[in-house]
Amino acid sequence: MRFKLNTDVFDPTLALASVGGDRSFLSEVAGLFQAAWPTLLGDIRAGLAVGDLCSVERSAHLVEAAARNVSARSVYESARELEQSARRGALEASQLACEQLQREVERLTPYLTPLQNFRSAATA
Repeated sequence: MRFKLNTDVFDPTLALASVGGDRSFLSEVAGLFQAAWPTLLGDIRAGLAVGDLCSVERSAHLVEAAARNVSARSVYESARELEQSARRGALEASQLACEQLQREVERLTPYLTPLQNFRSAATA
């Protein structure tokens, strides 16, 4: 799949540099992000549904850290916004921030999937 590189979504140069040039390790980190995302999103949604913004804040912080690890700036910034709105106790703003975060992760996924394919090829 070919798509235009958008370093706000994913910066492969920065991501590779952050793991010392180890493509296999970057693939593992990307895989961990992809594996953790559904659970983290579920935790965020559950927290929003019951107004547990402390839980939302914690989960958003984990997404923020994971996004930083894969050099996904737009996901990082969206998770940070969600974390901050939850910390302020702003439920409606947190719900909107969650929607934005979901959109950013959807934009990121096509960039991370080829990294998973690289790992599969390297271990075969």
